[in-house]
Amino acid sequence: MKIILEYVLIISMISIFYACNITPDNEGELTEYEETNQPPKTIDLTLRQSEIVNAGNYFAFNIFKEVSAAANEPNRFFSPLSLNIALGMLYNGSSGDTRTEMSQVLGMADFTDLEINEYYQKMIKALIEIDPLTETGIANSIWYSDGLAVKQPFIDLNTKYFDAKVQALNFIRPDAAKIINAWCAEKTNDRITKIIDGPLDDAIMFIINALYLKSKWKFKFDKADTQSDDFTKADNQKVKVNMMEQSKVLSYFSNQYLQCVELPYGNDSSIENGVTYAQNGKPSGFSMIVILPVGDMGIDGLIDYMDETVWQIIVENLYYDNVKLKLPRFKIECTLLLNEPVKNVGMQHIFQGGFDNISDSYLAVSKILQKTFVEVNEEGTEAAAITSIDMVGSNGITPPSPVSFFANRPFLYFITEKSTGAILFIGRMDEPKE
Repeated sequence: MKIILEYVLIISMISIFYACNITPDNEGELTEYEETNQPPKTIDLTLRQSEIVNAGNYFAFNIFKEVSAAANEPNRFFSPLSLNIALGMLYNGSSGDTRTEMSQVLGMADFTDLEINEYYQKMIKALIEIDPLTETGIANSIWYSDGLAVKQPFIDLNTKYFDAKVQALNFIRPDAAKIINAWCAEKTNDRITKIIDGPLDDAIMFIINALYLKSKWKFKFDKADTQSDDFTKADNQKVKVNMMEQSKVLSYFSNQYLQCVELPYGNDSSIENGVTYAQNGKPSGFSMIVILPVGDMGIDGLIDYMDETVWQIIVENLYYDNVKLKLPRFKIECTLLLNEPVKNVGMQHIFQGGFDNISDSYLAVSKILQKTFVEVNEEGTEAAAITSIDMVGSNGITPPSPVSFFANRPFLYFITEKSTGAILFIGRMDEPKE
């Protein structure tokens, strides 16, 4: 279901997560047994880098609240990581009050430029190498009008630390937008094929992050167990959805305001037949955490309640329980204009200028646009995001009795990297669509 809204958030991390389809007898490929004996890698961050993750999550929740409130349509899906990465590249070109404001809003005012860039470099590289059953990829690009004199340090920083493709392009040529869109399609496995509209008469630069994920569940749902069931929307209307179901020992948490369950992806080996495992004393790999409001809280109240502190409480207090789970299948596409959400969290100078470290010519952000895609079914999850920052110039265990977790009403869902706690995607499900 296509949704037009206005928005977005933190690190525009752009990556490709693709679950490998392995046949044991294929020569040169890993067998299923060999694969399951290769647990996901952990990402070992320094204390300072962990503080940047926490700052990113703080920004993510603030932005998502703005995104959720900005649109009348249901079902928002947003990538704080993709936005964050794109803003990270933009930060390398900022100056003066704009740079000060960006560092404060992103929570990076106490970090050196080197610490910030090395953090992005480490995360981008590590996230694509975590799980042999999850193909990951993060891609960044900067496209600028061939008449713009771009400063070499800006190019060098983003090439070195963000592995960005930096290319001059004649924006007047009729196929200029097509060239940029083709790059986006390639980096998202054709899930997002268009982020730029032509002609590009007023544009002078595009800073783009692409993120893609496709991974199978650690514990797949049996399609035979999927049944038509009621989903109660926020207005108490009931609609029929395809509800997946399974009973499994899973990570679970609840309090008086919410209940949540964690669904691991790919080669996650933190739990197997009720026995827990961890690398270096901490979990690793990718997962989806689904959060339901409790009682009269409702989805809007849950969004207001959630912040990085509550998030930390959840991830630190998950425990294994026998869960009877119901989760709807769904597929969502969103277009999020993030100008107002970004302004509302305090980042306003970027729309006025302050990018002397990009060029001596006047530059300002004109639009921050994010397009996202997510599909959740019995096999797993496919998700993609493109974040584009458009710039103009002077021209423009033995389990107890099972608990029930029935996602038959509006809920939130997060796709995360477990060893760092980084949030890649955040979704609000008001009415499942396929």
